[in-house]
Amino acid sequence: MVGKDLQMLIVGLGGQGVVLFTRVLGEWALLEGYRVLATETHGMATRGGSVTAHVKLGDHHFPLITKGMAHVALALAPTEELRAREYLAPGGILITNRKGTEGERGVFAIEAGELALMELGSPLYANLVMLGALGCKVLEASKESLLRAVKEVVGDHQFDKNARALELGYGEANHATT
Repeated sequence: MVGKDLQMLIVGLGGQGVVLFTRVLGEWALLEGYRVLATETHGMATRGGSVTAHVKLGDHHFPLITKGMAHVALALAPTEELRAREYLAPGGILITNRKGTEGERGVFAIEAGELALMELGSPLYANLVMLGALGCKVLEASKESLLRAVKEVVGDHQFDKNARALELGYGEANHATT
């Protein structure tokens, strides 16, 4: 799906890693040679408050995405899914952190928090599970290219667990259907 123009919205709650997700995604885009604009709108958000990130690949001049224009929306928290849907363009893709329901067209539901807790001991890695799903299903990015971006952003700090979370997202995305 990656082309010259891709608009992605990431929503979640403070403490879920929306900002880290955005930094890694932006780094990946730069490493792959894309023009990228990214911004977070979190204002007074603290742990548990709403956080939104807008990421645009291509020739854009304004970083915020207009409602109804996002090609992809990611909801790191199920409670933020409705807000994510407001931004989706017709035919857009929603990747959400919850149990899936049969027949949801254009929706990839992945229990990223549960998977991160079971496999890595903490739901805090759900953001990188979701990034792996995005990389596999939408960006068509190799795991290696996203891992390079993770390494650039986080360095050696928790790199092994972040890398494992990314791989779990790729695995889940390979099994997810819309």
